[in-house]
Amino acid sequence: MTRNLVGVLWIAIAPALTCQFATTNCPEDLNQVFQPPAVEAVEPSAAPPPGLEPYSVDGKLNESDIKALLYLQFPQQYESITDRFGFPAYRDSVSDYYSLPNGRWVAVQYSGKTATGIKFSDSGD
Repeated sequence: MTRNLVGVLWIAIAPALTCQFATTNCPEDLNQVFQPPAVEAVEPSAAPPPGLEPYSVDGKLNESDIKALLYLQFPQQYESITDRFGFPAYRDSVSDYYSLPNGRWVAVQYSGKTATGIKFSDSGD
């Protein structure tokens, strides 16, 4: 166990020790050695894109709608979604956007007239 712990510590501090003697490509702060690199989000947001024209006057889900949406098995037909939840607040070529009581959004994603899944927006949207 001690040998494994020493090995893990060596792996963690070796880059910092070697930078003391090197002259190039060394981070100036040890925090840079131990922090993972930043990762850019590649998934689109579940919030409607700016400039999208409203599709209906309703498009809001209540708590019982959200529970029903969470238990849906996909794929679903477009008519089944709109019959149960009404028309969305916004639409584009691949998603219907419904507003939630907390100010966030849920996007029902489509391939043609078949709903393939849902995605919830996060607090940053």
